[in-house]
Amino acid sequence: MALYQLHHPGYQSSLKVINAEGAYLYTDDGRRLFDAGLGAGSQILGYCPKEITTAIQQQAEKGTLFLHNNPIIHQLCEKLQTVLPSNLNQYVFCNSGSEATMRALRYARAATGKNKIAFFQGGWHGMNEWTLQDDGGRFGFFEPALPNGIPDDILKHSIALPYNDEIALDIIEQNKNELAALILEPVQGSNPRDDIFPFLQKVQEICKKNNILLIFDEIITGFRLSIGGAAKQWQLQPDIVTYGKILGGGLPIGLVAFTEEVNRTTFSDSTKRMLSGGTFSANPLVAASALAVLTKLEMLDYNYINTLAAEFQQKTNRHLLSLNVPCHIAGVGSFLRLYFTNVKVKNRQHRDSVELHSHFQQQFRNCMLAKGTLWPTNGIIFTGFCHTTEMMNALSEDIVSSLHHCMEQNYE
Repeated sequence: MALYQLHHPGYQSSLKVINAEGAYLYTDDGRRLFDAGLGAGSQILGYCPKEITTAIQQQAEKGTLFLHNNPIIHQLCEKLQTVLPSNLNQYVFCNSGSEATMRALRYARAATGKNKIAFFQGGWHGMNEWTLQDDGGRFGFFEPALPNGIPDDILKHSIALPYNDEIALDIIEQNKNELAALILEPVQGSNPRDDIFPFLQKVQEICKKNNILLIFDEIITGFRLSIGGAAKQWQLQPDIVTYGKILGGGLPIGLVAFTEEVNRTTFSDSTKRMLSGGTFSANPLVAASALAVLTKLEMLDYNYINTLAAEFQQKTNRHLLSLNVPCHIAGVGSFLRLYFTNVKVKNRQHRDSVELHSHFQQQFRNCMLAKGTLWPTNGIIFTGFCHTTEMMNALSEDIVSSLHHCMEQNYE
């Protein structure tokens, strides 16, 4: 526990959560905190929905780990085929988003026989060494140097591209013969924007043209922008997609979904040795939870959480503008971010150059906590099916009053 206290950037020593329900966390000192991040976006149904906890309890009584095939993982795969893009019909399960992205890159290298990987600055692909030249704005480190413990040789096989910038297309073209794959979040957590689709189309086009596998990291956007994620919502055609978070229903999961063509050049190629195992991968407990999540989501209307988010965004921005507070909220659907600037940013690098200083941002988080809201460490706000208009109105009012208070304290 001491190591976690010292080194986990999101850890607050005074905050000990003992249970959760709906949109709220409850601490050992009797506080009820509104979780504006809903478990980093994973709790789209809210904490402890009855359908999910019942499924977990029922499966736990039958067994949580078999290390053998089990019927419920097959039921989950059948369900996935009905909600995900139809061409992504090959599945490998693992236990986290980080695992999923690492496997996806490995499969891309195996499929193409090339080694180099490209990714976008401001993106976040978990604790994946190949993409950790840049921290996605998550931990507040803006130096380009690799984190400690990662060899400099990684740089020989990774290319960091400027996001939402036509220059990236030229760099891809220049490295086309060495690039096995390009991995990207369809919507970046560091800069969620509703105008990124044309750029994604251009990236897809240049990858297809140059035989570079396109990997979508949909750990966040999967089952959130729609039940089928960004690829299905926007009718894009990545070769490999990674999923996690929402799919697990609160349990750890990672999923790599890929096309038959990728399968043909990897697992179905008898000349290649492919590894995909893991002690807890595809265990029946998480399969039961995931199946319950998808079954529930199929019955729900995503317009509800998208409308909640849009009304919350409009209300908050209108009040901030009226008070001359230079901040705004932007995003896509139920996936939002508070920007500590009134400038519409191009990418995370631009965001870092124009936002109010980090001390101001920490003051804001402290104010929100005092008002009963736990502000997410990564800064991403989500709406979920556990939310009501009253909840989001209250959150909006607290954001506006906290920012206004911090402005008065810092710039009076």
